[in-house]
Amino acid sequence: MADYLLVFSGTLLAVVFLTSSVGKILHYSSFTDSVRNMQLLPLGAVPSVALLIITAELVTVLSIVLGLMTSSTLLVYAFALPAALCVVFNAAIITVIRRGSSVACNCFGRQASEFSTRHVVRNTLLAVAAVVGMLSADVGLGPWTAGTGITIVAGLVLSFLVVLMDDLADLFA
Repeated sequence: MADYLLVFSGTLLAVVFLTSSVGKILHYSSFTDSVRNMQLLPLGAVPSVALLIITAELVTVLSIVLGLMTSSTLLVYAFALPAALCVVFNAAIITVIRRGSSVACNCFGRQASEFSTRHVVRNTLLAVAAVVGMLSADVGLGPWTAGTGITIVAGLVLSFLVVLMDDLADLFA
């Protein structure tokens, strides 16, 4: 069971963070505008922090994939990074919400809805998935089975729902 949790968490986080980083790269100016509009950093720091976020997200993806293929030790660190990122993202979002600022979430590189509690919930659940991955990492992966394939598909489905969360919320609002 622990290896299924490991595969599920790894798939979910790798796809979400890959989609996020690629979206931010493709819509870099929109992403940096969003970071700037949060007014959490000196203006001169925004481009560097934006690049740091994108790099951290890409390192997350690479380390999870490599960890799943090679080393349970690497996986502990691979899952610690998205957990930390989600905590930092939540701190920023909560600060923006408490200020009453209307800043759009460019989490996936494109314009979306304003930050709200659903973004905090999303990041909290992703952080939980990362912690589950960390706790499952010492087990390592067993042989691939049909259950492993089903677990990957479940992780993919949930990751697409996470990525499309704002669109779905706007559709059903």
